[in-house]
Amino acid sequence: MEDPQIVSNKKEKTPKSTGGFSRRLFTAVAGLVKWAMGIWFGFTLEEDPRIAQWKASDRGFIILCGHTAEADAAVLLAAVYPRYARFVVGAQQLYKGLQGRLLRMFDVIPRKQFVSDIASVKEMMKTVRDGHVLGMMPEGRVSLDGRPSPVDGSTAKLLKKLGCPVAVLVPEGSYWIKPPYDHKAILRGPLKGHLKVLLEEGEAASLSAEEITDRLNKAIYYDESKALSGTGRRYQNHKGQTMKGVSNLFYLCPSCGAFYTMHQADDRMCCSSCGAGVRLTREMVFLPEKEGLPCTVPDWNDRQLAFEKQFWKEGSALFSVPVTRYVADLKGDAVFRTPEKGLLTLDRSGLSYKGETDHLQIALSDLPGVSADYEDGFIACYEGDIIRRFVLDDVRKTARFVNSLMTLREMDQ
Repeated sequence: MEDPQIVSNKKEKTPKSTGGFSRRLFTAVAGLVKWAMGIWFGFTLEEDPRIAQWKASDRGFIILCGHTAEADAAVLLAAVYPRYARFVVGAQQLYKGLQGRLLRMFDVIPRKQFVSDIASVKEMMKTVRDGHVLGMMPEGRVSLDGRPSPVDGSTAKLLKKLGCPVAVLVPEGSYWIKPPYDHKAILRGPLKGHLKVLLEEGEAASLSAEEITDRLNKAIYYDESKALSGTGRRYQNHKGQTMKGVSNLFYLCPSCGAFYTMHQADDRMCCSSCGAGVRLTREMVFLPEKEGLPCTVPDWNDRQLAFEKQFWKEGSALFSVPVTRYVADLKGDAVFRTPEKGLLTLDRSGLSYKGETDHLQIALSDLPGVSADYEDGFIACYEGDIIRRFVLDDVRKTARFVNSLMTLREMDQ
């Protein structure tokens, strides 16, 4: 493998145009989003003075944004303003109606998630070398419990190769404003962004990829529930309701250990097997009805993760679930169609699918993640230009699948 080539950004550059209309549209929308979030959510941005200097210059640099929820994109837009930036987005996002048309007008860089995509990497490098800002969410999917997922080493390799300044953006409140378990909702509550320096220019050359990855994971880490606990800050819709659909995240009862028995009715969530329950609050914490039950989403998920770590220690363990599979082609119209019934299986070797006509086998080492939906109950994975969407019969199985995959990847490293 050839040595990484560090590119200096010390010389003043005039950024090459990526299209005047795209730049003007991006800047106008970013300014509008920042203004609207300030009024609606009281949005504030804490920014390292060094990054303010980067934004005031013509130098290219990278902003890596934490990704706990869809609202992070709006925080990233506001943090970049008034600079123009090119964002890296999942390729399938460019085919979603009005959103897709707007993204194409922004001249975003489409990336096929969870597979090697050399073309997108080359475009990312060109963007920075041309003196533009590059915005990325290196985790690749929204968080199940409001804590970021670990970032793999591919991002560090890109940072070493470019050697440019790198900032980290940590959103605060985005998980609750647009929760992944109820993504149709937009809840009212405080929103902030923390923009801090990760790497100065040329600093990546003196660090290994492992050291950069470790630094990035520490810088991007933020526990939404822990930060909120005891503050009295509230997140709710216009009717004062909150946390609708939160039971989609919980597939294991923390009291009796039963699977898929948690159900929610209004502000109460309980187990249909043992009756143990919690009350939900607008402060986004739980009020347990018996001692020993978790008080936050991460606390509950930690118990689920502990189960998965024990479960997957057995070499012959597997998680198999009936699914309905849909297929979309990115080179075509990218509409999910041709449904068929099949069986999706995750084990120590990787991911497999067996259907009536379609079969898929992906090694665990080639599957760093999947795109997950915790409300509608599906996961999606890529193979070249083909996206397969697997709809599960119980949305809580989606949460278990993602936790199992993260556990297996951790054991595999």
